[in-house]
Amino acid sequence: MSTTIDHLRIGHRVKVVRDFTDAKGVAMRAGDEGVLCAIRFDPLRMAIHLDIQRGAGTVHLVFDLKAADGPRNGHMRTYFELGEPAPDPGCDDGVSAARMTTSAATGPGPSDKSRPEWWQRALAAMEAERTEEAERVIREAVLHIGSAASIAEMYAHRMRFFQHAGDDRRAVENFNKAVAWMDTYASWATSGGEGAALSAERDRFHAALVRELGHDPAPTGM
Repeated sequence: MSTTIDHLRIGHRVKVVRDFTDAKGVAMRAGDEGVLCAIRFDPLRMAIHLDIQRGAGTVHLVFDLKAADGPRNGHMRTYFELGEPAPDPGCDDGVSAARMTTSAATGPGPSDKSRPEWWQRALAAMEAERTEEAERVIREAVLHIGSAASIAEMYAHRMRFFQHAGDDRRAVENFNKAVAWMDTYASWATSGGEGAALSAERDRFHAALVRELGHDPAPTGM
């Protein structure tokens, strides 16, 4: 139960101490309580997802990291009070009370047309072997540390492409680039709490790619 973002911990009780409305319009009021069942980070859309079990259901909250106010990384203490560990979290919908995931390794594939226009342009450049242009498109569109995570996701998609094509050498090459960019992402943290959260994201991203590739080439391939 050690996964955190700011002071929040999965599997612990949380209490809202200040009214807010999340990015999807879900309103929470001071005094609302529940058990934090999951923390997920979407590096492409730069959003934090919190799942809070309340009674018989789960409240799914989404927070934009680019927001100027409201709950966001580095400001969760203003809106949530952390309580004791819940002996029986009771999380539903298959949510694990001991899990923090990154959508980069498990999210939709590169053909997902619901993704932003800049992401489609970056993928097109990558598919044409214009990797520097692809990275530049993302850096110009994502003007914060999430650009590194988005570039990592792009290389992870290319890893899968070459893996499915049977080109192990290029799959490993893109694996290593994805891991390196996630290392960069974690290194850009601006506080201890953020650093811990981003490092956890980096480690889970790496572990997920290792499972997909079937081995970890990073120690000898970097």
